[in-house]
Amino acid sequence: MNRLCMCAVGAMGVAGGLASAEVVWSFDTDTQGWGTLNDAREFAWDGASGQPAGSIRARDIGDGRIWYFSAPVVDISNAASMYGGEIAWDVLGIQGNQASFGGRADVMLVGGGLSIGIDVGAQPVNGQWTSWSAAVSEAGGWRVVTSLSSGALGASVTEAEIRTVLADLSGFYIQGEYTNGADRAGLDNVSFVPAPGVAVGFGMLGIAGMRRRR
Repeated sequence: MNRLCMCAVGAMGVAGGLASAEVVWSFDTDTQGWGTLNDAREFAWDGASGQPAGSIRARDIGDGRIWYFSAPVVDISNAASMYGGEIAWDVLGIQGNQASFGGRADVMLVGGGLSIGIDVGAQPVNGQWTSWSAAVSEAGGWRVVTSLSSGALGASVTEAEIRTVLADLSGFYIQGEYTNGADRAGLDNVSFVPAPGVAVGFGMLGIAGMRRRR
């Protein structure tokens, strides 16, 4: 089942206002507020598939845009201290050749008037879950996203630009479409992990993750 936890390490507690914590979406029993961006349909929770079972999936509409899974804003709106950390996720190829859209953003972050993304240089595998990750720093290869409709990438971004996005994060998207044609994909075990030793201010919202108990 989904279990709510702060995933804190050396935490002072919410009352103290600070904790080193990660945000985790395990999709054990539901979609946990996720949705899609651009031309996706049939977005749903899948109780039979995942690592372990419990994941989300969607398929392409085919209107020319590239679709992405979309995180709930309330869970990511306090991400300023995530610089130097890591984003990790598991992807399942379900339908399509999974190889047509290389060079686009696998992850997009939007905030502070900027859109940035990173291409991790991999594609999903049909019928197999694969685990991917991206370092949240300029050394990780983040670039300007020139179009949220296509995930196209432009110039490299600076540390200051990444911090600007994280300080006012309003969008967190993970690519689901990798095929020029009919396609479907699944997503599981998404985590947004701060750098070791970083204190994350919870404020009024409180960053809370859903951690899977194995």
